[in-house]
Amino acid sequence: MVQKEVKKKAPVYGLVGVLSAVILIAMIYSFGTTQVGPFAGSPIHTSYTSPLTTSTEAAPLQSFSSYSELNSFVNSNNAASRYYVTTETMPMPAPAPTQGPTAEGSISAFSTSSNGAIKDFSTTNIQVAGVDEADSVKTDGTYLYVIANNSVYILDAGSTDPQTAKVLAKINENNTYFSGIYLSKDGKKLAIIGSSYQPYIPEKREGLIVPAWGASTTFLRVYDVTNKVSPTLTRNFTITGNYVNSRMIGNYVYLIVNENVQVNNGEVNLPIVFSGTAAFNIEPSKIFYSRAPDSYSTYTTIVSLNIVDDSKPQKETSIMMGYSNTIYVSAENIYLTYQNWNGETQDTTIYRLKVNQDNLIFEAKGVVPGYPINQYAMDEYNGYFRIAVTTWFQDNATTSDGAVFKVSRQLNSLYVLNMNLNIIGRLERFKMDESIYAARFMGNKCYVVTFKQVDPFFVIDLSSPNAPKVVGELKIPGYSSYLHPYDENHIIGVGKENSTLKLSLFDVTNVNAPTEAAKYIINAAYVDSSAIYDPHAFLFDRQKQLLVIPVSINDAPTVFIREPPTSIDSSIRMPESNYWQGAYIFSININSGFTLKGKVTHMDNTTTQNQETYWMSSNYWINRALYIDNTLYTLSNYRVQLNSLNNLALLAKIELN
Repeated sequence: MVQKEVKKKAPVYGLVGVLSAVILIAMIYSFGTTQVGPFAGSPIHTSYTSPLTTSTEAAPLQSFSSYSELNSFVNSNNAASRYYVTTETMPMPAPAPTQGPTAEGSISAFSTSSNGAIKDFSTTNIQVAGVDEADSVKTDGTYLYVIANNSVYILDAGSTDPQTAKVLAKINENNTYFSGIYLSKDGKKLAIIGSSYQPYIPEKREGLIVPAWGASTTFLRVYDVTNKVSPTLTRNFTITGNYVNSRMIGNYVYLIVNENVQVNNGEVNLPIVFSGTAAFNIEPSKIFYSRAPDSYSTYTTIVSLNIVDDSKPQKETSIMMGYSNTIYVSAENIYLTYQNWNGETQDTTIYRLKVNQDNLIFEAKGVVPGYPINQYAMDEYNGYFRIAVTTWFQDNATTSDGAVFKVSRQLNSLYVLNMNLNIIGRLERFKMDESIYAARFMGNKCYVVTFKQVDPFFVIDLSSPNAPKVVGELKIPGYSSYLHPYDENHIIGVGKENSTLKLSLFDVTNVNAPTEAAKYIINAAYVDSSAIYDPHAFLFDRQKQLLVIPVSINDAPTVFIREPPTSIDSSIRMPESNYWQGAYIFSININSGFTLKGKVTHMDNTTTQNQETYWMSSNYWINRALYIDNTLYTLSNYRVQLNSLNNLALLAKIELN
C-alpha cells in the first residue's frame, strides 16, 4: 500500500520468477494436457489425495562441523551437481574503492539544492507494513533516487518549485545491472543492489575455495548521500550467486542469493564473500542442511547488513536446498520456498528463519502440496503461516465406452501452518481445473481469484485456523491478477477481460455474497499494464482517492472485407494500429467507483503512434508513479515528469538520457 509520512522538517523506499514459471509450465506439459475433442465432457474420476498430513519437526536443520564433512556430504548426496573441469579457480572481482569515482564506477555531480519542508508523499507499494521492498525509485519527499539507464540518479524533486527540479548526481558502473535501491529512514544512506558476472580467469587464491567456472555475483553498495551532489561510497559488499530478493526492516537490509552447489574433481565450492578488499568463504558452520532427504542443488545465502552503521559487520548464513524463488518476509521471520516434483505431483518446501536485526536463526521446515503464484499467496498472522497453492496432478479419465486415459488436472488449496511449519488447517480442492491468478490475505480473510473462462472471486474465512472455509464466491467475466485493499470491506482488482485491461472494485461487506461494486474497462483491442504483474507499479492513496497505473494500448482496428480481391495483383491495405503508452490517473471511491481524471505520457508530439515509432520509444514508457504533496511524478527510463495532481497540467520535465 502507499504509506504516508508527516514531518515538520525535511527528512534527511523478476527474471528469476519468469524463468521459474517457464520451467514449471514445461514440466507440467511434459505430463500431458487435458483431453478435448471426443473426450470433452466425459466423466472424470479424480484420484488425487493430499500426500501430506503434517510437516517435519521444528528446527530440522544442522550445520557442518568442517569443510571435510560438507565435502563428503555433497559427494554422497548431490550427484546431480557433479561435473569435472581442468581447473579449480575463478577470478577475484576487483574491489570497489571506499570513496570517489573510478573507471568502473563513477559519480557525476551537477548542482546543489536546498532542502525544503515536506508534509505528504507516497512510498513504495509494499506487502507488509514496516518491511520495505527494493524498488527502482525511492523518495524522502524532497529528493528522488531513481534507477534508469542502468544508472542511479539523485534528483532535486522541485517540491517547493517544480522549475528547480533537476539531476544532482549520477552513479553508474560498467558491466553491472542495478536491481533495486533502499533509502534509510533519515535519508542519509542509499543502498544499491545489483549483479555482475565474473568470467573465468586462471588465478589461484591461497586458501579460497572457488567455483569451477566463472560466477555471477550480487553486490550491495552503501552510499552516504548527506551531500546529494557528491555521494560517497562507504560500504562495498559482494557475494557469489544470483540475486533472488531482499527486504529492509529498520536499518537492516536482508539480501537473499542463490548459488549452484558444484563438485569439481571431488571438491565442492563454497560461497565467497568480498567485503571491502577482503575475500573469504562462508564457513561450513554457517551452512545448514536438512536431516531429511532434500534437494541440495543450491546454496541459498541470507545476508544481514546495517546500512546506517558502517562499523557493524555484515552477517551471512546459508542453507543447502532447492533453488529458492518466492519469499515472504514478516517483521520477525523470513520464509524461503522452493518447488519439487514428486512423480506426478509437485510440492513446496518452506524454511522459516527468525530475524532480529543481524541475527538469523533457521527454526523450522515444512512442506505443502502445490506451489504459490507469488509472495501475495503467503502470509503470517497471529502466529500462523498461511499459503494458497495450485497443484497439478495426473488423473484417470474414462471415455463413454470405458477406455481409461491420463489427463493433467489442477486443484487449488489453502493451508494453515504453525510456527513449526506443521499443517494444522487445510482447505483443499476449493476449485478444480483452474489456476490461482491472484491472492491477498487480510487479517482473518483471504481473497483468491482463479481463472479459466470466468473469474471466480473467493472469500475464505480463516478465523478458525484449524478449519478454513469458503464463505463467499462471485463469478464475473475476466480475471484479476493483483488484489489490493481499498479498506477492510473493499478490494481493488487489476487484471484482464478478454484482451483488454479491467479494474474491479469488490465489495466484501457481506462475505457470503461478494459483489463487483464497480469496474472500468479500457475500450481498445489490446491493453496491458505492468501493475498486473509488478505491484510496485501500482500507486494508490485512499485519502486522496488516487489510483495511478501504467497502461499500454494497441488499438488494432476491426476490418471487414466484403469480398476477396478479383485478381492476383489486387491487394487490400490494412489500416495501421494505434499505439499509446503512459499512465492512467483515476479518482476512486466506493460510491462512484473509477473515474478517469486524465492521462500522462512521455511520448511527445503525438497521442498515438505506429508500431515502429512505438517500439523505438520504449525508453519513454512510464513504469512508476509517485506523488509529493499535489505533484504527480511519472518515471520512464529517459525522463522524470512532473504534473499537477489537481488538473494534470505539465509542470516540468527532467531528461535522464
